[in-house]
Amino acid sequence: LFARTVVPLTSQILSLLLSVHLVDCHPHFGSRIPNGIDVPNPGSEGGVWAGVGHINAGGGQALNPFGEHFAAEGFQWTARLCEMDSDDDGRTNGVELGDPYCQWIEGEVPSGPALSHPGIFDEPRDLTDHVSTCDNYVPSDDEEFLSISFSTPNELDETETHYRCEQTTVKMASPRLLHMTKYRALIDNQDIVHHMILYMCVDNESSDGNLVDQGPYKCSGIEAACSTVGGWGIGPDEICFPDNIGAEIDFSKTGDIVFKLEVHYDNSLRKPQSDASGIQLTLTPTLRPHKRSISALGFATLNPDVFIPPAQESFSLSNICPTVSTNKLDRPIFVFSFNPHMHRYGRGLVTEHYRCGTKIGEIGRIDTYKFDNQQPYNIRHPIKVLPGDALVTTCRFNTMSSEYPIVGGDETSNEMCLNFVSFYPHVGTESNPDTMSVCTSFEHGYFDPEKGIAVPVKFTTSARPSSDTVSFQYESDPLLNIADCCATHSCEQDYLAAEDGACGVDADCMEGLVCEGHLCAKPALTENNNNNNNNITTANTDGISSTQSPPTNTNTSGNNETVNTGLSSSSTTLRRGATSAFFMVVLASLVL
Repeated sequence: LFARTVVPLTSQILSLLLSVHLVDCHPHFGSRIPNGIDVPNPGSEGGVWAGVGHINAGGGQALNPFGEHFAAEGFQWTARLCEMDSDDDGRTNGVELGDPYCQWIEGEVPSGPALSHPGIFDEPRDLTDHVSTCDNYVPSDDEEFLSISFSTPNELDETETHYRCEQTTVKMASPRLLHMTKYRALIDNQDIVHHMILYMCVDNESSDGNLVDQGPYKCSGIEAACSTVGGWGIGPDEICFPDNIGAEIDFSKTGDIVFKLEVHYDNSLRKPQSDASGIQLTLTPTLRPHKRSISALGFATLNPDVFIPPAQESFSLSNICPTVSTNKLDRPIFVFSFNPHMHRYGRGLVTEHYRCGTKIGEIGRIDTYKFDNQQPYNIRHPIKVLPGDALVTTCRFNTMSSEYPIVGGDETSNEMCLNFVSFYPHVGTESNPDTMSVCTSFEHGYFDPEKGIAVPVKFTTSARPSSDTVSFQYESDPLLNIADCCATHSCEQDYLAAEDGACGVDADCMEGLVCEGHLCAKPALTENNNNNNNNITTANTDGISSTQSPPTNTNTSGNNETVNTGLSSSSTTLRRGATSAFFMVVLASLVL
């Protein structure tokens, strides 16, 4: 009886033990894909899926769709495999494994962590650290509304792409300075309106010329003289600013402002259409602490000598806002929102943040961009950009549907690569009130994934308006043109803010100050020395005090959120080892 009982049980334990070690049958495969040993397990919070190519999380058994595709590619990470969506969840394998631009080379560190499993369908997650702009919007008690629409409908023929503009004078009965806190799209014909931009021409005539109060007209879609008030693309109807930030609408000088409305129509139905859309502004005379500014990163029109080739699954172009441009800033700026913009071939966009020649983070990333769903996003923790930093914007395109090269331009069939970032505090000079309204360059060349380099490189950058244009050319990498503080390793220390200075997190402020409402201030927390439990008394805005236990840990980065990207390779190995050891002990006890 003992023998009949032990032998089957021992066989079961041996089978289970062998199945555990199936994870390690091909350990080298994990090193052949980005983040191969840290792929999240969709069914286990914080867990990993060790057998990435198998339907079983521990490895073994049948291959999942990613495993089949991986085998078909010769068990190698190729551009083709990277661009596939093996599990049909709307994200490429590269996006899910932390290589959205398909540039990873075996042995190198991937550009980001694995976000999800490429072979097991799971619901798409928020892939960037951003929130919808109106999630936490609090309306003011004294809100006013200003609507600016086309005075007469635009009658459009069956041509696919149209741009229409109108310059309108708005008069204010009582001249004053206002802040815009929100704006809303007033869509007349949703079948054809792709995006709208509202400009404010205060001290400059529009680059279209003086066509004020003359009705709608055909335009190019490029405004180089007037300031951007706001833009809307297909997506949410309303765009909101954080509580302490407003866009300045200044009627105080003359009592009137010339606004220019620009609309891009995408007439994909190719039939005659009519539209009279516009934008409604929400204004308040209660001025907010910070004035918003906008900067366009990237490029709107490609050099005619360079084009995006057809039949490409993944083709990337980069653009740099170089150190010499940001050195024109007289103080740090804090980016709180980003809005990517490409056309039909666009698949992804990221703006990388460099300081002293080293990447320190990202300012907005969209890995699954869609032409018909464009919207801005507020960044949870505003990102500080110092004078001398560089911002590299890269767009990824898929041109498999095209038989011809794609050039840059305004047409829907052309391409753009733009990231509109909003920031505070406002920066400017008397001659150029919108310094950094454009920080763009052009790379004569592109990233060659086979060579792993950008060839060749030459960059130019300009700032508008044209009366204060600054142009530079680089024969080498502009990231090497670093700020003076890099030599002394004092960049962060040199730009710590004093009380009432702009900030994004506590670490942006001088010692003894905290970041409250995007301003450095003395902390509101005071210790209650009479409390033997070392509790902390917090002063609330309504005058009521509440008592809390002291925190058990401190986040020195100034952020108040932690993102768990999965177990490290060492912890995964430990778990496997512990599991194997457990079964070895059980097996030994049974045999003995």
